[in-house]
Amino acid sequence: MNRSKGAAALLSALVFPGVGQWYLGRRRLALLFALPALVAGYVYLNFALDEANALTGQLLSGTLPLDPAALAAKLEARPTPLAVTLSGWVFALCWVGSVVEAWLRKPAP
Repeated sequence: MNRSKGAAALLSALVFPGVGQWYLGRRRLALLFALPALVAGYVYLNFALDEANALTGQLLSGTLPLDPAALAAKLEARPTPLAVTLSGWVFALCWVGSVVEAWLRKPAP
């Protein structure tokens, strides 16, 4: 079955990194893009949820006023761990890499 590399690139761009490679039948390459992206997404989302929980706790206890400017200042003042920054880069590289690889893939003979 001859599948479109354009459709594969769109799947990787709009669904998740590696989905386009899976669609093309390139399972190992799909996992090469998807697994690091999943781990990076987990690290990134776990950090975001921890930050949201901490902020919510401060709001509910009354130690932080319910003021959008104060909330923004509090979030900007907290440092982002290196692992979270790196996970964002890893996810972006997997995403872009899987789209580009699907688009530049040579058609099957």
